[in-house]
This record gives sequence, structure tokens and C-alpha cells, in this order.
Amino acid sequence: MRLGREPHDPVAVAATPPHVFGSALAPAKVDRTACKVFPGLYNNDTYGDCTCVALTNYARCIAALNGFELTVDAHAPLKLYSNVLDNPPNLQATNGAVALDVLHYQEQNGFDIGPQMLVGRFGRVNLTRNDLALGIDRLGGGYWGVLLRAADMDAATGGSKFWDLTPNDGAVEGGHMINAFDYTGLGDSDMVRVGTWAMWFYATWRWVLNRIEEAYAIAWRQLARTDGTFAFNPGLDADQLIAEA
Repeated sequence: MRLGREPHDPVAVAATPPHVFGSALAPAKVDRTACKVFPGLYNNDTYGDCTCVALTNYARCIAALNGFELTVDAHAPLKLYSNVLDNPPNLQATNGAVALDVLHYQEQNGFDIGPQMLVGRFGRVNLTRNDLALGIDRLGGGYWGVLLRAADMDAATGGSKFWDLTPNDGAVEGGHMINAFDYTGLGDSDMVRVGTWAMWFYATWRWVLNRIEEAYAIAWRQLARTDGTFAFNPGLDADQLIAEA
């Protein structure tokens, strides 16, 4: 398993338009276990393409919530990763990409998944528990940048699929991009279901708030229903993504 989220620029992140949730409170829980979608690996075991893999899995989750399966060419995320990095001669030797670079690239050039071209509109999500939860609920998920430590990697390779804070979490291993999909509650010990490396993990909110460094939500008009809305939030139009009140 590889990582691949290069350090973010706090100034650039702060300048990204945020979602405006107003005074709305997140629901006590969001349960999407009935939606049988699983994150794909898309070469993130050998390449540092997690930023593009997480983007792909986010789109697949949105499609699944709207009731259909999104067909993605198996090489599309890696191709997007290469394009974002200006097609280096040795892609395997690269360490990753900046999440905002990936988001801006696909917004300006599109993301060719094979059968179609996706263009997602995105906005920043404030790193509060309430806003992160609202992003999951209202916008179908989260595109989250986290900083993983040795204990997190051990939990992943050991098969526990559970992330929580421990007295000694070890050294920082690097930045990684993951998907958030639903959550069991809003307490410190309640868990957020997040996807990476072709697996669902359960991470406590205290772990999320300790590890997260940047968060975004994305909407694709191509993945909306015929009326331009989304099954998980019928009132959200893709064109109103940035300024939801």
C-alpha cells in the first residue's frame, strides 16, 4: 500500500470557496450500509495516486447512492494522476500529488473515466465535526486529506480496518487521501466509515479530527438524476454546490 497526498498549501486551501451550511446541525447518524459499493484500489498499492483514486471512488459512491453503477476504466485514475503531474517519464518514482491540483485539473480538463468525461464542482469543507458530518450527509461523502502515522499503517496492513488514537501512534508516515461515506454518531468514540486501498475502515471521530488536514466535497452533474438533483439530497442542485445555505 502506498500513500500519495503531497503537502497542502494552507493559503491555497483557505482561498478555496467553502460550503456554507449556515446554522444547520448534522443528523445524529448517517447509515448507508444498504448501499453496496466498495472502494477500488486502482494501483494505489504500487503508485502514489491516492488523490485520484479517492476522487474516483467518491464518484462511484455518488453514482451508487443514485441507484446505478459507474463504469470506470481500470487505468483511468492512474492516467489522471499522470496528467496532473504533467506525465513524468517514471510515474512509479513519483511520491504523489497535491489534492487541490487534482481538483482543479479535473474541473478545467475533465476526468476521462473511459465511457464518459466527468467534471466535478468542488468546495472546501471546514474542519469541524459538524461541517464534516454535513458534508457527508448533504453532499454524499467527503474527499479528505489526512496525515497517517505508523499505528494507522499497522492497523491497515494487519487487517483490523479500525483507526483510533492510541497512547503511542508512532512516527508520521505521510499524507493520504481517503473517502468518507457515513457515520454511526457524532461522539468522539462514534465511527466514520472511510474508504481507501479497496477497503472500508471505521475511524473514530477523535481520530478524524486529529488526523485531518483538508476536506472537500464534490458534485458531478453527470451523476445527478434526470431532474438535476441527487437521491441523498433532492434539494441540492449541482450548480448550487459552492453556496449551499
